[in-house]
Amino acid sequence: MLEHVLLEYRPRVVKQVCAQGGSEEEAKDIFQEALVAIYRKTQQSEFQLTSSFYTFLYAICHNHWLKKCREKKRHNEVRLEDHGVSMTAEATETFEQSERYQLYISKFKQLGEECQKVLRLSIIEEKSPDEIIAMLGFGSVGYLYKRKSNCKDKLFDLIHQDASFKKLKSWYNQSNTSR
Repeated sequence: MLEHVLLEYRPRVVKQVCAQGGSEEEAKDIFQEALVAIYRKTQQSEFQLTSSFYTFLYAICHNHWLKKCREKKRHNEVRLEDHGVSMTAEATETFEQSERYQLYISKFKQLGEECQKVLRLSIIEEKSPDEIIAMLGFGSVGYLYKRKSNCKDKLFDLIHQDASFKKLKSWYNQSNTSR
């Protein structure tokens, strides 16, 4: 089982962390920390996995990576300027990514179960259309694409209607013009 997890998921996690500016070594550390966290979670009697294993693993790895980025920035790249705190461009980007991710997750959870499954299988788990149709019992690829499009539109609407999105957008525009 562990060998399967290593072979199947570690390359995906390494790729994701490296795409976000991390090294391969950092990515492997993040993956290992995530496995330890999952083991600890599974030892709790009330633990119940409500998503696919990869989705759970990915979320833990993502959160560990964000935490590591925040710690690096806190120690190395936050400086005081003009009696206020100013973050470097890298730290600002990491903060923005974290805030956007938290907003995305909260709105994703507001979607119906079928929309969550469609988006999780197609985007996060990168399943082929044929696999998704078989898993969800859809009649055609066209119907799958229509459902996926509707679910994405609904998710975007939920995000754009949220007050924190408007604040993030405003803050992002201000920080980009001051760089």
